[in-house]
Amino acid sequence: TEMGQGLHVKTIQVASEILQIDINLIRISETATDKIPNASSTAGSVSSDLYGNATKLACQQINERLKSLREEFPEYNWFELISRAYYRRINLSAEGFYTTPHVEDVDFANNFASYPYFTTGCACSEVEIDTLTGDFHILRTDILMDFGLSMNPNIDVGQIE
Repeated sequence: TEMGQGLHVKTIQVASEILQIDINLIRISETATDKIPNASSTAGSVSSDLYGNATKLACQQINERLKSLREEFPEYNWFELISRAYYRRINLSAEGFYTTPHVEDVDFANNFASYPYFTTGCACSEVEIDTLTGDFHILRTDILMDFGLSMNPNIDVGQIE
């Protein structure tokens, strides 16, 4: 579920990179059980991993089917390539499915998840407090996060904030 965490943007970025097309050519529909009957929860960056990798797998299938056309018509843009593929009856539909490593280790009954998603961070705030009134002002906050290679730093900074 896209709930402001940038999942759709990240998924579009993956498709754009794998298909080698502009992000403006890609559209995403909201997730629904008629499309993905066994979708997973969106927690702990697991959705970026699941849907990003599933999108990657699906796009790789399409690329493999378009490979001969790309070699035959290297000057074609995306629209010409897809049109040619349509007339040659090349399947332009693909499904990707990705499984999180060690997902079988999750113990939902005891609310314990052992997903391989770890982030480390710390924060320090400088706050001015009026001890007589309790009034306070946050002067500054510094946050340091280490969560590996970011798919989209702008989105991740927003999530941290």
